[in-house]
Amino acid sequence: MVINEKPNRLKEQCVSARRNKTLVITDIPLATVVVMLIAVAVSFLNMGIHRLLITRMCGWEEYKVMRKETSEYQSELMQAMRANDKKLVEKLKRKESQIRAMQAKMMKPQTILIPISFSYIIIWYLFLIPVYGGNAVAVIPGIVLNMTPSIPNGLPVFIWYMICSFFFGTLASRVIGITPIA
Repeated sequence: MVINEKPNRLKEQCVSARRNKTLVITDIPLATVVVMLIAVAVSFLNMGIHRLLITRMCGWEEYKVMRKETSEYQSELMQAMRANDKKLVEKLKRKESQIRAMQAKMMKPQTILIPISFSYIIIWYLFLIPVYGGNAVAVIPGIVLNMTPSIPNGLPVFIWYMICSFFFGTLASRVIGITPIA
């Protein structure tokens, strides 16, 4: 019975707060913002750690040079293959081992970041799922998904968090400089 007390107490607090017309963390306007802020914090934290790892492992300027060289190599190779230029392809194939070594060096920070990123799943188990469950936390006007019984076009926490995470992850990587803007 101790396990079921916590959700019932939370429901009672929510009902009481609704009667008193106060904002509750599980109500839609506040829930939308809270989940979005968590996604922003996790995205910027993740990209900050990534930038720190890049700086420590291979140096930021060297990383940018390697990224530029590998992308130029890939575009030249694709262009030569499309033009069916065997001489240029052969010439580029000689540089392949050097490019692969650069790519391996650039992948080391990302490899270390993967287990760190999995630790963010703890946020789901400790906060998001117990607080929001399958309830709607956001509404996108004009999109009817019928995923939550309480609100016909409401988005559950896992979908809203993923949308926010993809958006703010991309934004954070560009602001911090991991992914070039143009």
